[in-house]
Amino acid sequence: MLSHYTNNKLAKLPVIISAVLAGTPAFAEETIDVDPSADSELVVVVGHTTNTEITPDDLEKYQANDLEDIFRQTPAVTVGGSLGIAQKIYVRGLEDTMLNVTVDGAPQTSTLFHHIGRVSIEPELLRNVEVQAGAGEATAGSGAVGGAIRFKTKSADDLLGGDKKFGGTIKASYFTNDGHKESLSFYGKVSDNVGILASYVNVERNNMEDGDGKEIPGTAANQSLTFVKLNAELTNRQNLTVSYEHREEEGKFAKQTNWAPLQDDPLYESEGERETIVLNHVWYFNELVNLETTVYNTESSFSRELFTWIANIETTGFDIRNTSDVGSHSLTYGVERKDDEVNAYSYADFGGIYKEEGTVTGIYLQDHWQVFDDLLVSFGVRQDTYELDHTGESANWIRNSEGRWVIEVDGNGNPITSNNEFSIKKQDGVSKNLGFVYTLADNLDFSVGYAEAFRGRQVADGFTVGELAFNPNLEAEDVINKEVGLEYSDGTFVFEVSAYNSEIEGVVFDKFKGREGVFYENIGDLETKGFELVAGYQADNFDVLVSYSSNDVELNNAPFIWPDLTAPQGYSERIIDGVDLAAYEYGGLGNAGGDSWNVAFNYEINEQLEAGWNFQYVESLNDIDVFHRSIELGWVTELNTINKPSYQVHDVYVKYDPTESVSLHLTVQNLLNESYRSHGSVADYGHIPGYESIVGIKEAGRDIRLTASYQF
Repeated sequence: MLSHYTNNKLAKLPVIISAVLAGTPAFAEETIDVDPSADSELVVVVGHTTNTEITPDDLEKYQANDLEDIFRQTPAVTVGGSLGIAQKIYVRGLEDTMLNVTVDGAPQTSTLFHHIGRVSIEPELLRNVEVQAGAGEATAGSGAVGGAIRFKTKSADDLLGGDKKFGGTIKASYFTNDGHKESLSFYGKVSDNVGILASYVNVERNNMEDGDGKEIPGTAANQSLTFVKLNAELTNRQNLTVSYEHREEEGKFAKQTNWAPLQDDPLYESEGERETIVLNHVWYFNELVNLETTVYNTESSFSRELFTWIANIETTGFDIRNTSDVGSHSLTYGVERKDDEVNAYSYADFGGIYKEEGTVTGIYLQDHWQVFDDLLVSFGVRQDTYELDHTGESANWIRNSEGRWVIEVDGNGNPITSNNEFSIKKQDGVSKNLGFVYTLADNLDFSVGYAEAFRGRQVADGFTVGELAFNPNLEAEDVINKEVGLEYSDGTFVFEVSAYNSEIEGVVFDKFKGREGVFYENIGDLETKGFELVAGYQADNFDVLVSYSSNDVELNNAPFIWPDLTAPQGYSERIIDGVDLAAYEYGGLGNAGGDSWNVAFNYEINEQLEAGWNFQYVESLNDIDVFHRSIELGWVTELNTINKPSYQVHDVYVKYDPTESVSLHLTVQNLLNESYRSHGSVADYGHIPGYESIVGIKEAGRDIRLTASYQF
């Protein structure tokens, strides 16, 4: 578990700080304001109209408690799985494993178990969330073939108001469906230049009920978060932040955590943890030297009672970038490195010990060039190198005379083991991008973006790392993303329209090969295409925003080995196009969903009282062909179809601030008690004989949330 590593990680902190500060040159002091939240990624041309930002105000209105709440109003994003630990994020239908997901710059790498999510975050402490949909600029990070999500946390300065030197927030929430949440935060100035924030959040949930009033077993969970962040203004030109986060979630979950357990299915004690420590340093020297340094170590683990299995992933790395303003050019360039290590241990006595170590090293350059007042051009390039080593030691399992599986032993009673070692050849490639934003008229911008992205083989899923077979023919992935957009905004009206097409050539999938184990393989070309519409109006005391998103995600040029009685060997290869991705068969790649509509309305009644309504409608997606891979494995003999029914969800909120210190929130999620399954979840296969257990978890029914907070 993570507790075995905590002391080691904290011991690294003084070393990291010393290393960064030791290289800081002296310079003449001037009074220059350095914004600790300054970020060279905020100016984006490629993806100009489809990138979005989520603010704390958005999260507080609907009392966000999990990933689905965070992205509830983001058109390009779908979250599947109502159970927190099982939730997965899909951006334009691509799973978050295809994205570069970071918390304060620290990447969240790989997956621990393909039936749980890999991203865990507490909305309570988020300063903002940035979503880059689709491959974009060189600063997006390595492996961002589907885009990037950047979570950024608050600091003491974000919470202290006016001239206050010390403060705190006490908050308590009650959910009728079904649980409670408490948080306590203290923040203050240790000195004029040093602030500190310390928070603890506790969430306890019982089994939820769906919209039909039926209890959803295996959805009770306890969550806790400990968070400490120090920010220091070292000089007028330098800021340093150091944050430490420890998040834990535990409960009794189903064997496949993101499936709805059948009535008599057992539940298993499980625990997931994430621990992250991040150092961010900003140094503004002059227009040529504006240096941002990020150093991080993050570690995640998941253990379960079943098989006494545990997996652990540790990621350590840095990103050092500088921005130079030269005339009409703003150049951002840097180097980053990420070292990942996944370890897995399985079975009570001895089943296997497995490890993969992967490194990614990248260098990049992005230029934003203000050619004319009306024309901003962006172009960039990055080069990434991937390396990976795999080691494993497995016990040999045999059936004894009673037909039970046991570990084979030698004459002395020692387990007979087999070793599995291989290395992936070094994979390196170049990613390029080009885009522009042109002002056609006052408040009217036209944008075009083109981006290529490259990704090599990264560390494997912790659960399947012990079953991997070596594929010497595995090739890296290349993606081409094209976007066009039109945006009008005059402070009162806003209108955006965007269209995109992205194709990942030779997409890599950890394909189950039956007795051959798990095999990373290039399985075809993964294409996402669609468009988004956004229209809004803002008056003095109310605003309304309407959005529509249409996206298709499908596998093309995909080879399958199917039975063929006309062929001499009894089988032949078929190349198939238009395979809609379903999460059961293509977990880790994507999940197709229906077109979605969203309407958000906010009304400020007076300075103390605000109310709002959010409506989401997702159209049905029917007759999805499934079991292409099952035919290949010989499990079934023909394709079948599944449906994803439409659903509509209404959420409302009222926020009342009777004093400057007291705030009361009333939120009703799923107001009309809709019974539905998110299109981001595993679909319902229950109508297919032999697949009755493959049914994704339904979403929660009506949930009335009451929150009271006191700030001092």
